[in-house]
Amino acid sequence: MTGDLSGIDHVIVGINDLQRGIEELERLTGVRAVYGGAHPGRGTHNALISLGGSQYLEILSPNPEDEGSSPWIGGLEKLTSLTPVGWAARSDDLAALQQTLKGQGIETGEIRPGARNQPDGTRLAWRTLGLTAPSFLLPFFIEWDPATAHPSQTTPKGCRLTGFTLHDPAPDTLRKPLQAAGLGVEVLNDQKSGIRISLACLKGEVELR
Repeated sequence: MTGDLSGIDHVIVGINDLQRGIEELERLTGVRAVYGGAHPGRGTHNALISLGGSQYLEILSPNPEDEGSSPWIGGLEKLTSLTPVGWAARSDDLAALQQTLKGQGIETGEIRPGARNQPDGTRLAWRTLGLTAPSFLLPFFIEWDPATAHPSQTTPKGCRLTGFTLHDPAPDTLRKPLQAAGLGVEVLNDQKSGIRISLACLKGEVELR
């Protein structure tokens, strides 16, 4: 049992060096991630692979050429191997979702625009909405610009998402906001907080945790 995975837009695995992450993922899966681009002013950059459908995996790491900062940086610098660090849920209408969440007592941040340039010169654009609850296990929500080609369609294929579970000593605190957002991801009671990702790939089954 892994719950309903259909609401997941992308999963994020972190590491302290992007090239090392690309090589590790290729060893595990047989798929070599393509460089996605930098996040100017945030101090990070990424590489991506498609998970089929409308889902993808993002390798996120500090960008040594960008002195900017974000809440991600400190945690990423400590990771010497690929580790799940977050995820995004898909939305077609962030404003409506924000009102739905607020109506059920779930506090959110503001809707924020985002964009980055890809190596081929095209530009990805989106908007995001985050929850104020301080847990990396909870997603942020992303609404893609209709003119933007979704990364799952433009990145290397060969894997698909087969399992995704959240683990936490207080699972009910996670279940409420997830249910309010209409997400059926499974939350399991566990002594340690974490995300587990299962992939079916060219080299077989892969689990990241």
